[in-house]
Amino acid sequence: MNVQWLRTLFQDAQTIRLPKAPTLQVGDIIYGKIEKINEDRTALVRIGSHTLTAELQSPVKEGGAYTFHVQKTSPLELKILQHTAKLTDEESVSRYFRLPMNERTKALVRWMMDESFTFKKHDMSLIRQWLQTGGEKEAQAIKWLFMHDLPLRDDIFRAFVALQDDRPLYEQQLTLAMMIDRFHPKGTLAKLSSYLRHMPTLSSFSPEHIQQLLEETMKQQDEWLVLLQTAAEEAPGELRAEIISLLDRVKAYQLLSTNNDSLQHIFTQFPLFIGTHTTDVTIQWRGKQRENGKMDTDYCRILFYLTLATLKETIVDVHIQQRIVHISIINDTPRVELYASALEPSLKEKLAEHGYTLSSISVKTPMNKRSDRLLVEPFSYKGVDYRI
Repeated sequence: MNVQWLRTLFQDAQTIRLPKAPTLQVGDIIYGKIEKINEDRTALVRIGSHTLTAELQSPVKEGGAYTFHVQKTSPLELKILQHTAKLTDEESVSRYFRLPMNERTKALVRWMMDESFTFKKHDMSLIRQWLQTGGEKEAQAIKWLFMHDLPLRDDIFRAFVALQDDRPLYEQQLTLAMMIDRFHPKGTLAKLSSYLRHMPTLSSFSPEHIQQLLEETMKQQDEWLVLLQTAAEEAPGELRAEIISLLDRVKAYQLLSTNNDSLQHIFTQFPLFIGTHTTDVTIQWRGKQRENGKMDTDYCRILFYLTLATLKETIVDVHIQQRIVHISIINDTPRVELYASALEPSLKEKLAEHGYTLSSISVKTPMNKRSDRLLVEPFSYKGVDYRI
């Protein structure tokens, strides 16, 4: 999958997980706006999307924005940073936390300031370590951790760096299988080599078939992760590093999948045979979960990201409401709309066999030239938007 598409996808997916109220520790640096000053010398301080009540050690004005230093957490006590220590821009923040002084770091810090993220001492220490030897992928991984409200930990960070591997997943799997075979493997490594060569086939784009494929993939994922972890413990040097790289990549999609209040949002990627062509397919599925735990194929949204033999990089965006199907194809191949029109009658017939009605097929170009964002409509379900 195109790494730029991947970055755009997760850059816009930040509302998938609603941010929790900030958990503050003594020594944290936060940016806040004074919403109201109370008579008991406390104030309502807005930090990002949350409003907290805090005792203030410094005079403030309603409506004013300040840089605070956390003095106590229970009750919350804040002190405005002294003039000499004020962190007013990305350069002063980078210097204060001893981050690498380069444009990539400044851009990351500016983004954190614009999004009102808290600068925690422990988090900034980790970020300093990650950025000292990292590049663009490492900076992007840090942003995703904040955007998806995930813990800042080495293993999770590595997973989001591995997610940006430029190689197709099927190529990485086959390369790893060949590396394993050079060691004349037995036991776990032999089983892993066999597993790496297994690739499912997509014989139908019907919602039921996709549901079955997704459920089988998710069911096998735990076994897949255990197998990779065990193999990594047994493998020597270079082979172990390649197994861990694949393990981290698989973990990232598991971390991005959520299941809240009977709503499922699944991200997954796996190699796939389509006809005689091998490709990676990245799937997002969002919809209700039935009482039996199964996905509801009557009301859902499915996005496919794949590279086809002729059409190359393609997104298929499927909306299903009351078993009525709307399909958008996002691709910049010339005359692709003619191919889509030619396939519409047979697709309508195939969907009807499964109890679905095809309403329309539309074709869009992939990028907005002004912003380089993928032209995919926001995810929405019962009035809640999830921008992709």
